[in-house]
Amino acid sequence: MGGGHAHVLLLRKFGEEPLRDVRLTMVSDIEHAAYSGMLPGHIGGVYGWAEMHIDLRRLCSFAGARFIHARACGLDLGRKHVLIGDGTSPLPTDLISINVGGTPCMSTIAGIDQRVIPSKPVSRLLAGWESVKAAARNSMHPPQIVIVGGGAGGVELALAMHSQLRGKAEFIIIQRGPHLLPGHNLRAQRILTRLLRERKLTVITNAQVVEVTPDKVRLNDGRLLTADFIVWATQTAPPAWLAESGLDTTPEGFLRIKPTLQTINYPWIFAAGDVAAIEHQELPKSGVFAVRMAKTLGGNLRAYLSGHGPRDYQPQRYSLSLIGTADGRAVASYGCMAAHSTHFWQWKDRIDRRFMRQFQELPM
Repeated sequence: MGGGHAHVLLLRKFGEEPLRDVRLTMVSDIEHAAYSGMLPGHIGGVYGWAEMHIDLRRLCSFAGARFIHARACGLDLGRKHVLIGDGTSPLPTDLISINVGGTPCMSTIAGIDQRVIPSKPVSRLLAGWESVKAAARNSMHPPQIVIVGGGAGGVELALAMHSQLRGKAEFIIIQRGPHLLPGHNLRAQRILTRLLRERKLTVITNAQVVEVTPDKVRLNDGRLLTADFIVWATQTAPPAWLAESGLDTTPEGFLRIKPTLQTINYPWIFAAGDVAAIEHQELPKSGVFAVRMAKTLGGNLRAYLSGHGPRDYQPQRYSLSLIGTADGRAVASYGCMAAHSTHFWQWKDRIDRRFMRQFQELPM
């Protein structure tokens, strides 16, 4: 269920080492999965659309899997059925792996409307970005773009957009906490805060958007800010159907899973990526961890089918983050260390292109 980073790597591996006597099916509401590592670069004009998208139909064909282009909307745990949202008959199954995407949490905000551009799903972000560019080209006054969320993703998006609209739009970043890039070290926070200041992007910290009006956003301290476009880049919330399915979830709706990536009480259901919350582990919702989960997920699916015991997923203690700054450079953030240089952008570019080549050069 879902075409997330863990699942595309899983299918790639199954294509090389097929599962015997198993019928494999992917259910996804998208036919082309965006690689998140290249998304800011695409918005910043570095990568074309095809360079950052994985053709799921082609990947399934390589893996010998059936592809169902539909929205999975629930589970019938008693019958072991996957429920499909377009009227398609429920899909019987013996083993499930869930790696679906979410959307930024906006449900508690008054007045949310179509002007709000969520950072996920990527298709909506890119459609909204086209509207932003058109307005910047055609408006007599620079539109004001409010980006809600000052994590690494929101900051990288803001820098990429600014690089394309320099002088044609104004940017404000709203961050709930006292610092940008929570979870990153102080040096990385300082480098990117200084960079935003130099490029004249406004940053407002310790603030939350509580209401969206036709042309403004209201903050929790009462301030009203003009907002021609609003990009919502806060932490991802899982699909509502997961909590309604009968599976154990956290209070936020994420699937509770064991270190083996199996859901609590249902060993035939696995999960990975942003929707999964491993018991007693606090992991960032990051594509880096979803990619690393793929190997353990694949091994444990094979182990379950063959009657062997699963292994625990062992997350790395620190993960390297390479945050593009839309100027041919990137910030490298690792543990308590950070630096900013062209070398790190070249490194990031090589990593991302190498990741995508394994899907673009599939033998057919």
